[in-house]
Amino acid sequence: MRGEKAINKKGKLLGITVWLLLALMFVGCSKQADESEGQDDILSDNVIITETGEIVEKENTGVNDEETKAMATPGSTVVDAELLVEPEQEKVVTQEDQTEPQGNKLQLVFLGDSIFDNYRDGTGVPYRTGIQCEADFYNLAIGGTTAAVARDEQIGWEEWTSRSLVGMVNAIAKHIPTDIFKNDTAKTILDNPNVDFSKTDYFIVEYGMNDFLCATPLSSDSNEADLKSYAGALRYAVVTLKSVAPDATIILCAPTYAQFYNGEGNWMIGDGNTINNGYGTLFDYKGICEYVANEQQVLFFNAYQDLGINGYTAEEYLEDGIHLTDKGRQLYADALTGIILGHEETINN
Repeated sequence: MRGEKAINKKGKLLGITVWLLLALMFVGCSKQADESEGQDDILSDNVIITETGEIVEKENTGVNDEETKAMATPGSTVVDAELLVEPEQEKVVTQEDQTEPQGNKLQLVFLGDSIFDNYRDGTGVPYRTGIQCEADFYNLAIGGTTAAVARDEQIGWEEWTSRSLVGMVNAIAKHIPTDIFKNDTAKTILDNPNVDFSKTDYFIVEYGMNDFLCATPLSSDSNEADLKSYAGALRYAVVTLKSVAPDATIILCAPTYAQFYNGEGNWMIGDGNTINNGYGTLFDYKGICEYVANEQQVLFFNAYQDLGINGYTAEEYLEDGIHLTDKGRQLYADALTGIILGHEETINN
C-alpha cells in the first residue's frame, strides 16, 4: 500500500460530495438545482438525487429508443439483439484468488464481467496481473454483468437489485447492502472487514461486452448521467470510486475484439467491427469507453486494438469468439501489468 494515503479525504468526499461533483460534470444540472432550491436536487429528467445522496428514479422513465438509438455504423449490419448471445462457458474456481490482505505494496481491485471472472484457478487475468505486479488484489468481477443498470431494474437504494458495475461501486461505497451478491465470490470480499477499499491503488474496470450484447444504449443525449446507458454508468463508477479512494488510479478497459456466431455456434454472423446492435458496433462501445476515460481524466486501456486480437489472430486468443484462451489471458495480464508498473514508475520519479 502507499503509506501516506489521505484517508481523511474519504469522509469529506463520501455522501453528498459525490453528487455535487456529478452536478458540476453534467451540463444543465446546476440550472435545475437553482430552480429547485430548498427541495430535492434534480440531476436530470429521469433521476432525482435526494439531500442524502440517494438515487431515486422518477416514474415512467426509461430509454427513449427513438432519441437514443444510433444510426448504423457505415459498413455494419444491424441484427436483432436476440441473435447476440454470450457463449456459455464453465467457470473454473479454486482457492487461488486472494480474499485476504497479504501486506504487499500495491492494492489492485478488479471490476468486470466474465473476462475477469471465469478463471479463478491461477490463470485468470486478475490473478496473473496481481502476481506480476507483486500486489494485493481483489477480484470483484461477475460474469454476465453489464456496466449499466438494466432497463427493468430499480435504482433507489432501498430496493436496489442491480449487480451491474453501478451496483458494485455502490456496494464498495456502502450505499447498498451486499445481499444481491450472495451467490458471487465478490460478496466474500465486500463483507471482509480486513479489506479496506480506501487504500486501493488501482481500480481496473472492464465492462462493455455484455452492454453490447444486451443492446444497452451507448449514451443518452438528454441525460449524460443516465445509469441505464453505458457512458452514464462508466461516469458514475469513476466518480463513486474516486469518493472511496481519492488517491487511487482508475483504469477503464475497453471490451476486447470479438466474433459472433449463430445460436448453435457453427457459423459466424460477424465481428465487433461489423455487427450493429441498433445502437452501434462493439467498436463503438470501445470508443465510448475511451471518450469517458479522457473526459474523466483516468487511464484508458484499449483492449480492443492494443492486444493484437483481430480476425487473423482470433483462433489463437479467443475460445468461442468472446472469451479468452489461456494465451489470451496471459496477453491481457501482461498488458495490464505494463500499464500499472509503467504508471508507478512515472508517479514515483
